[in-house]
Amino acid sequence: MKYLYETHFHTSEVSRCGKVSAKDGIEMYKNAGYSGVLVTDHLGTEYLNINYKGENWTEKIEYYLQGYREAKKYETESFSVMLGAELRFDENMNDYLVLGLTEDFLFENEWFTHLKEKEFKRLCEQNQMTIIQAHPFRPGITIAKPHDIDGIEVFNGNKRHDSANDIAAMWAKKYHLMTTSGSDFHETEDLARGGVYLENFVKNSKSFRANLLAGKYSLKTL
Repeated sequence: MKYLYETHFHTSEVSRCGKVSAKDGIEMYKNAGYSGVLVTDHLGTEYLNINYKGENWTEKIEYYLQGYREAKKYETESFSVMLGAELRFDENMNDYLVLGLTEDFLFENEWFTHLKEKEFKRLCEQNQMTIIQAHPFRPGITIAKPHDIDGIEVFNGNKRHDSANDIAAMWAKKYHLMTTSGSDFHETEDLARGGVYLENFVKNSKSFRANLLAGKYSLKTL
């Protein structure tokens, strides 16, 4: 498998914890030999209300999309920039990566961040999306019920957190969940620490999701 994609990538334009601009981050991943990234800036009620400017839902989503749209400017025929999200609901501090996300979905589903995990899972099923719990065994995180998610991030490359990746991998195997790997890119030291290899080149999150559902992928881990 020769096409490598980053599944967990933040921009300084939107994620306050992000220290690298979309432009610089994309150039770094091109130079690292990747074929694309999923831009997964933080998305949740608190982020929207406190960090993201706008008087209404549409304006807040326009703000949220800034990092993705800036990164998209540097897409090429051999490097894809795809829309994703690291989503947090109101009920706890869990984070979820969303595959198959579209701009239309974000604009048309006002305040879906108020949903519970199981409710969003149903919404995913209706919109050909997949929900992956990110770093589920970090301190302060509650592991989701297996039937409320599609998969889990079994390798998170962020050096500044103990994500207990080995436990996540065992959990995924036990409950037959989809697995992903991501660098959790916020700073330069996070570059190229994780990712997913595909057999073919893809241009959008829907195609990326389809490859994972078909099992046509492998994981990059350290």
